[in-house]
Amino acid sequence: MLLFVTEMPIEAREKMLFAGLKLFTEAGYQKTSVLEIVEMARVSKTTFYQHFKSKEDLMVALFEQLGDEMAEEVKHAILKEERMTYKAFAGINCYIQICFENKNVAQILLVESVGVSRNVELVRQRSHQVFATIILQTVETELPTTVTQKEMRIVAQAMVGAINEVIMQFFFETTEEELHFEEISRLLNRIVISAFVNLGLQD
Repeated sequence: MLLFVTEMPIEAREKMLFAGLKLFTEAGYQKTSVLEIVEMARVSKTTFYQHFKSKEDLMVALFEQLGDEMAEEVKHAILKEERMTYKAFAGINCYIQICFENKNVAQILLVESVGVSRNVELVRQRSHQVFATIILQTVETELPTTVTQKEMRIVAQAMVGAINEVIMQFFFETTEEELHFEEISRLLNRIVISAFVNLGLQD
């Protein structure tokens, strides 16, 4: 699982993804070359192009893998929490904890992948939709039947954007007062729950 890897993997493809993760977050996507990636991964350029069409293609694959692994971790955290009222918090807390404890992963998902290309942006959008669906599925059974799927999906997508924005504010900017990630998770959970409760109360 690339999400928690700290040392160079063995398989060629994983080695190049790991090298991309390290270099894109240390030097930046734009300043990283294919040559630097293959040198860090200790593979040939021929091997690189057997797996990826370009540096952009590697970024797409990297984002997809990290996003998929992150989604699985969040789903697992939600399923493991037996108390219905704590499930949303469990998912949010898992997501934020991974971002705080794996800075490189957070940088790829929230910073370095922004504005790279149309293909990368499509992957970003799909990933956000996956997380919105996870939020929706976690709370929808508790909402009245008068609330439509469209309304729930819009609110869920807005919540994903809000969570990511808060992570960027507290994680990438230096602040005088630092909050522990669990405090942030609890605050965000209140916002998510309030948003859906208000949706259910509307006329």
